[in-house]
Amino acid sequence: MKVIFEEYSGIIITAFAIIALIAVVALLLATDGPVHKAFVDLIGNLFQKASVK
Repeated sequence: MKVIFEEYSGIIITAFAIIALIAVVALLLATDGPVHKAFVDLIGNLFQKASVK
């Protein structure tokens, strides 16, 4: 087991970092996530201010 971690520790750490990054991005872009809400509010305000009555 020690030999496996000595030889492949960089690959294992990289794989976990990529998986964690994908999880964070998926969480932020979820339907009820903070980034999604801010983007929807931004687009709504843009169309509201751009409409000419």
